Amino acid sequence: MKSTRNGKLRTLSTLLLFMTMMRPGFVQAQLSELYAFQYDANTISNYPDGETPIAELIQGADGNYYTTTNAGGAGACPGVDEGTISGCGAVVKITPSGAFSVLYSFPYDSSNNTAPNGLNPQAAVVQAKDGNFYGTTTGGGGSSDICPTASGIVGECGTIFKVTPKGKFTLLHVFCGGNGCGSLPTDGASPTGRMTVGPSGILYGTTQSGGVYNGFYNQGTVFTVSTSGVYKVLHVFTGNQGPTVDGANPVAGLTLASNGNFYGTTEAGGTFGYGTIFKMTPSGTVTVLQSFANNDPNGMMPKGALVEASNGNLYGTCYGGGANSRGTAFRISLSGKFQKIYDFTAATGNLGYDPAAGLIQASDGNLYGTTAFGGPDALGTIYQLTLDGTATLMASFVPSTTGFFATDQLLQGSDGRLYLTLQYNGGSNPDGVQDQGAISVLNAGLAAPAPIIVTFSPTKGNPGSKVTILGGEFVGTTEVTINGASAFFVVDGSGVITATVPNAPGTGQIGITNAGGTTTSTKNFTIL
Repeated sequence: MKSTRNGKLRTLSTLLLFMTMMRPGFVQAQLSELYAFQYDANTISNYPDGETPIAELIQGADGNYYTTTNAGGAGACPGVDEGTISGCGAVVKITPSGAFSVLYSFPYDSSNNTAPNGLNPQAAVVQAKDGNFYGTTTGGGGSSDICPTASGIVGECGTIFKVTPKGKFTLLHVFCGGNGCGSLPTDGASPTGRMTVGPSGILYGTTQSGGVYNGFYNQGTVFTVSTSGVYKVLHVFTGNQGPTVDGANPVAGLTLASNGNFYGTTEAGGTFGYGTIFKMTPSGTVTVLQSFANNDPNGMMPKGALVEASNGNLYGTCYGGGANSRGTAFRISLSGKFQKIYDFTAATGNLGYDPAAGLIQASDGNLYGTTAFGGPDALGTIYQLTLDGTATLMASFVPSTTGFFATDQLLQGSDGRLYLTLQYNGGSNPDGVQDQGAISVLNAGLAAPAPIIVTFSPTKGNPGSKVTILGGEFVGTTEVTINGASAFFVVDGSGVITATVPNAPGTGQIGITNAGGTTTSTKNFTIL
């Protein structure tokens, strides 16, 4: 289902690539469009494959890539503009070669003006141990009228859902906002960050609002949900209203670190009101590690998720603040030692500014991220940072050939390339209507990524028992060893492996091998 204009675009893209390589500060990396979300006047939503992808991509166990679109799909949700129909959003799949398909389109019930299964998903899905995809929507569900409404749709608190690789949908939870509903005295609302698989297999997530409500707060929550739908509010953020001043409005999801704790950011709240970095135990105890102030030289308003790098530190970005008021990149230790490593700028020759997404560490050991604005073409960039903060411009977005407005995290695929979604454009259809978003890929000549082992559970077991390994880059795994012996294994998701303990009594490391190399765990597993 690729665009018929791709041949012309490739020619134009090659010319633009040559021109941009002549600019100072560019490295030789090829950014190309894999798929553009296209207008079709003969369909209900006009964008049957979805439109405006806000979430990042993930790579599934099958090697294909998955994400959500904020609108479009086969549904008939009313648009923001009166009289338009934009669709409620979709869950989509794309192969590394660009073959695109829709797994699920969120429906609209015109009889009561609700989107019963949710609408406007902004977070990526995650593939759990059972091989199914789990995600959230920012609105819909129709549980109550407490949450804000738009487009005439009632009850837009959002939902949690499951979709199988074949597209079968299950609704797991409907958020009902701060005042709660049923057995929930309070609940979250409007989740925008991707959920994370925890050590016990349950999913951890954040909501941008909700929690208490009439007693104020309404600053967001952390929740857990099992793959069968057992739901719990784990933490309620107090903004700067409560005694803990632990932050407000977490935009991103949580990061499970090697010490077994979760780490995250809030866009607002905290001691000074402009965001925090926090640590949370699996049971929900939150500790603030860093608070940001207005015009803070360290940055302010972090929107992206954190990443734990190979040196054991966490890295992230702030959307604003810093020396130039255009955002920063930082590192922070697991215990909370903070250091700014880069100041973004809008000055001539900039490599982009206003980073809305977090960073990733790629196979070359460097960090990679996106900016929403700036760069040679003024519409955002992909950049590289060393762990100490030396910056290099990798690519600049061009509307007609790549799409633009990147607010999502990059993903390094098992082929070494960097994949991302862009919210707007991507070219024009034959009738002249602009495409609404694109999936693009950057070939920077990076090697395939080696596996990342974050944690495993349990830490000991008898031969024939199971151990769940969490981490990343597990697609294409060729061998798992425990105490030096080969183990039977299944790659459940790009970040989940289930291995069978071999008959090799003793204590030793877990090793995982793929095309990028072999990684061994820092902790030992005991075979009884």
